[in-house]
Amino acid sequence: MQIRLFLRFVSIYYMKEFRCILAFVFLLSIPVAGSCLTSDSLKNIPAMRLSGSISVDGKLSEQIWINAEKATSFIQTEPVPGKPSSFNTEVAFVYDNNAVYIGAKLFDPEPEKILHEMSLRDDIGNADNFGVFIDSYKSGLNGFMFYVTASGIQLESVVTNNEDDTNWNAIWESAVSIDEQGWNVEIRIPYSALRFPAGDDQEWKVQFTREIRRFRETSFWSPIDPTIAGWVQQSGLVRGIKNIKSPVRLSLTPYVSGYLNTTFDPASQDNKWTSGTAYSAGLDLKYGINDGFTLDMTLIPDFGQVISDKKVLNLGPFEVFFAENRQFFTEGTELFNKGQMFYSRRIGGQPLHYFDVYSQLRDGENVISNPETTQLYNATKISGRTSKGTGIGFFNAIVGEQFATLRHENGAERRIKTNPITNYNALVVDQNLKNNSFVSIMNSNVYRLGEDYDANTTGTFFTFKTKDQKYFVSGNGILSRQFYEENTVRGHTYNISLGKASGNWTYEAGHGLESDQYDPNDLGFLYSPNEKYYYVSGGYNQFKPKNPKLQQFSINAFTNYARLYKPDVFNDFSINVQSFVLFKSRFAFGLNTRLEPFLTYDYFEPRTPDFSRFLTWPKNYRFGGFVSSDYRKPFAFDMGIGHRFFINDVRKYTNITFDPRFRFSDKFSLFFSTAISDIKHEPGYVDRYLTQTDIPGLGQDDILMGVRNRLIIENSVSGRYIFNSLMGINLRIRHYWDKVRYQHFGRLDEEGFVYTLPFDGKDRDGNPVYDRNVNIFNIDLQYNWRFAPGSDIIIVWKNQIFSSDAEYSRDYLQNLSGLFGSLQTNNFSVRVLYYLDYLYLFPRKNQES
Repeated sequence: MQIRLFLRFVSIYYMKEFRCILAFVFLLSIPVAGSCLTSDSLKNIPAMRLSGSISVDGKLSEQIWINAEKATSFIQTEPVPGKPSSFNTEVAFVYDNNAVYIGAKLFDPEPEKILHEMSLRDDIGNADNFGVFIDSYKSGLNGFMFYVTASGIQLESVVTNNEDDTNWNAIWESAVSIDEQGWNVEIRIPYSALRFPAGDDQEWKVQFTREIRRFRETSFWSPIDPTIAGWVQQSGLVRGIKNIKSPVRLSLTPYVSGYLNTTFDPASQDNKWTSGTAYSAGLDLKYGINDGFTLDMTLIPDFGQVISDKKVLNLGPFEVFFAENRQFFTEGTELFNKGQMFYSRRIGGQPLHYFDVYSQLRDGENVISNPETTQLYNATKISGRTSKGTGIGFFNAIVGEQFATLRHENGAERRIKTNPITNYNALVVDQNLKNNSFVSIMNSNVYRLGEDYDANTTGTFFTFKTKDQKYFVSGNGILSRQFYEENTVRGHTYNISLGKASGNWTYEAGHGLESDQYDPNDLGFLYSPNEKYYYVSGGYNQFKPKNPKLQQFSINAFTNYARLYKPDVFNDFSINVQSFVLFKSRFAFGLNTRLEPFLTYDYFEPRTPDFSRFLTWPKNYRFGGFVSSDYRKPFAFDMGIGHRFFINDVRKYTNITFDPRFRFSDKFSLFFSTAISDIKHEPGYVDRYLTQTDIPGLGQDDILMGVRNRLIIENSVSGRYIFNSLMGINLRIRHYWDKVRYQHFGRLDEEGFVYTLPFDGKDRDGNPVYDRNVNIFNIDLQYNWRFAPGSDIIIVWKNQIFSSDAEYSRDYLQNLSGLFGSLQTNNFSVRVLYYLDYLYLFPRKNQES
């Protein structure tokens, strides 16, 4: 059934769009040059073919490591750009029919001082490290990065348009050793982890990098100038890779999970503790369609072990953005990250009619259950890039129906559908152009089975750069459509900017617009539409200061002028200035300020659909700064402070952050974080459609506003204990406390100010209706053991407590101690994943005779 639904969804929409997309792909298939640098101007080394075998043990004992030509003469990017690396480095590039091998000798006259802190996978930590970057298509924009630390920890990332995505995972081998000359790295990257064009004789763009952590010195084989925008095009070349073929890239990762769920409800009259169990099983599949494209599928995925969201009390007019932590949606989706058109948290997220349930309650009914998520049946990704630099990505996911359950006081129950079967898909085509420029087109579509509306969004994106990489023109245009039975709602947005991106001095100017009916939020994310803006920015960056104690400093300014799209009225004007100073001791500080020298008008806080009302903001100024100490030391910290004050107004905002970190050993570290926001006399929306019957002086069309004091304290502690490079424990404890006390209430007048009314915000029993004392407490404890390549045993304990009460007089410690008598849930789970690779299961079929 799911396959039939999938085919139906795809055929309904994409047959309509196929012609224009096909034409676009045809135009983009015209071959273009990738990099602005010619091959003759780049550093290069020859690749050496391996005739025997290499044992990846980190010792570089095979003869081929001696015979192979070496990449040497590394050049610093920091602390002193252009200066030779403090210690010599020698790197050899070797290959055979199945993999490439990297052998690196990283000399260090004091090997006992090499930093080698243990960390979780994909976290370099406080350790020396070596990396290799491969751009097999010589695009100058994209490729794959592989890092190994001196403690043997691996990190890999996929690079798209010069931006790293560390969520990507690959299966590869590495080993390290430390001797009297320094440390050694041996890496084996199978061709199944790479993408490369077909051809008998190939050359790839390659970069090697090394960090000497105790000096905080980063150097590269092919020098990288930090004043040039983009680093991929500054890579070197490996020549003479001959007669290699992309292997069969097929892997399966089945999993099984078991859960024990417990709930403690202090309000229960019977059993305060309840428990239940659950089990699940599923499968992830990866298949290499050809040399450049990969199919990823997940069937009956289980995201129960994903780390808890950092939930907050939201009193504003916009939804809260949550980061994506589900691996399938974080890995291999970089092509879709354009113009906020793809926000994967929509998939399997809140049901479409989640809030409608409460307006459908009948007399005597209560909501028994109203799930906050929907069941994801399956999801599919196809992504890759052709030899001519055309990247293509396709995504499709199907989620199931969801229902809320209502129970009448007589025991009768009924269900209300909160979400129909829904198909989400997206298609993107991205073309590399000369001078490291690119142009892309993307389409997303949401199809809902039944009477609910469907949605579609189409956008085009481009960046054109000059040959010297100094100047650019960038922009996008997006059209959103929502298809109802009666009509189609259309909206649009665009942005155009140009400027200078390279050199010590940089600047940019731009203009953008979002129409009042622009809405990509069925699959994308937008805080608010109905805006148009103009901005100018500029800055000075110095990477070689004359002061010998300084490593880098910068100062940047940004000014923005904004109006509504409809009605065309002034909204906001601000001037922002920030500075940053980094010393060679790795102590850093920065200062920032934001000025709003005119009255500004918030048309979103009153929440009127026609934007006819506004909240006036007085002239105000914000000043702040931060300091950061040296992370190489066992104790380090970050600290920041900001204060915003208003002219001729009593409101004020103060923010303080303090983040100390302790490294007790190379295996055990603790990280603390405290954030305090003290908000005084903040006006904000409270309610609407109340009348004078409810509140004297409030008319039928008036908006009830409140002036509130708000104290937000967020504390978290994260810890990790790493047994070895394959096994570790990770912990995060977070407590969010938000205390809201309203000082007085009033109606929003025509000038945008709050006119005080004789209303104290209390019910007939004298209890505050709108005051809040909210606590959110989470524990996430994870044990991970990688017992085989790509295979893990993961044990997780998750605890969540949420409370909202009227205990406003408590101080922080009293509030915290009273928290554990509230409703709480515990989740204990065990998950086993086993990675099955076709190349390992049938090795003989993949060997060349």
